[in-house]
Amino acid sequence: MTTIKMNDGRTQYDVKEDFNDIFWFLSNANKYGNYFIQLTDTQLGEVLLSINNILSVKASK
Repeated sequence: MTTIKMNDGRTQYDVKEDFNDIFWFLSNANKYGNYFIQLTDTQLGEVLLSINNILSVKASK
């Protein structure tokens, strides 16, 4: 599980995807000019996140 904090200072998502997978998603989004990635939140289900609003990505245990 991985925690993603958004730059609004309040929102964070605990997603089921592995840290390495998220790194790969972000790299491909930047490479192909996409601005959103779709991840699976543990409470909300599928979420669509703007890569421009991501503040930090932290691997959880």
